[in-house]
Amino acid sequence: MKLHSAMNHLGALLLVLTPLSCSSDEEPGTTTGNLVGALGKGNRPSPVGNERLDRAARPAISAALISTFNPAQRQRDLDRYNRSGNANPEFASIMAFSLAILDGLDGECGNQLGVDPGLDNPYAPLAGTLNDDQIYVQSDREGVGSVYLGVEGEALNVLDRGEGSGGGRVPGDDVVERSYSVLVAGQLGGYDDLVDSDDAEHDIDVFPFLAEPQ
Repeated sequence: MKLHSAMNHLGALLLVLTPLSCSSDEEPGTTTGNLVGALGKGNRPSPVGNERLDRAARPAISAALISTFNPAQRQRDLDRYNRSGNANPEFASIMAFSLAILDGLDGECGNQLGVDPGLDNPYAPLAGTLNDDQIYVQSDREGVGSVYLGVEGEALNVLDRGEGSGGGRVPGDDVVERSYSVLVAGQLGGYDDLVDSDDAEHDIDVFPFLAEPQ
């Protein structure tokens, strides 16, 4: 699938470019650059009763931001994140640390979406926004189409009102490329994930928007 291929590509990028971190402070216990087991679907927690095991909201966010650069802590934190409710403040600082590393992938610090150099932690605004791991839709903007992460861009005042369109996402949106572009360079496009298309054609009109069975 497109998302799975993109995650593999993200892992390769992070492994090579991690030393370009925009943060001068190493997170305690971090082994920067060692991403063994950090990405992908392996080592998911086993079901226990009715516990929350995973979440599916903004694609690639947990893979890119939850202790991705701290392999010793990665799986434990990811399990806790998946089982926690949205906007658990415990994970904001973890996300902010990863954001500082991702901000340097293009060789330029401070151009990530929502970076505020006037704060003690310039990455706190975006970390707080993404920590509320939900997809937002502007239901009062009928007929304007989907712009994934558009509502969040407006909330961070980096997009003018209306530029975020209706928010949300539709099948076929290149949400991983959008995530790359936002996390690396603070823009809604331009950083391709090198995956051109999904491996199936999804119905964009009929819920739940699934492809035909193979």
